[in-house]
Amino acid sequence: GETTDCANVGDILYSDMTCSTAPISGKVAIGVVASPIRGLAIALEQGTAQWSDRSFDIPNLTNNSGTPTADFSGKSNTKTIVDYCKANNKSCPAAEYAYNYRTVGTETGDWYLPAGGELQSIYDNRVKLNKTLQALGKTLLQTSGSSSNYMYWSSSEDFNSNAWNLNFNNGGWYYFNKFNTFSVRPVLAF
Repeated sequence: GETTDCANVGDILYSDMTCSTAPISGKVAIGVVASPIRGLAIALEQGTAQWSDRSFDIPNLTNNSGTPTADFSGKSNTKTIVDYCKANNKSCPAAEYAYNYRTVGTETGDWYLPAGGELQSIYDNRVKLNKTLQALGKTLLQTSGSSSNYMYWSSSEDFNSNAWNLNFNNGGWYYFNKFNTFSVRPVLAF
């Protein structure tokens, strides 16, 4: 369980931004490394939320038609969504949940709703991530059950009424109306 440089998918990320392969007594685990190359970790918990309470386009947020997997701008996407919704008295629960997620060693705005490419790397590594989450006794990435559980929102917009989500049951990308309720797993760039 020695501290590493967060080099492996499934490493435990601590509040001091160090990592290990096994839990270390006295350290606070805050996430699991999903992409060492991109410095991306997932939260130990998740929620469910609508992307927004009604359909509207977010200006300055790129509309990704086709596939959102080239989008790795989750942190800026989330801030763009949260700022726009706040300024225009609109509700954007998925982005707000991720943006407001906090742990020891992090603050509001550190965590965010993953963009399509970031969510794809979480899906691709779901088995290793769930192994670590299970060892920590935390909330697993859902791959079965009801669609509201295994469908994960991204911060990638399709067009005004739709946003992209990834089905963790079959690996497919879908765009759904933003008022649907799906899973939200905050991520952190470390």
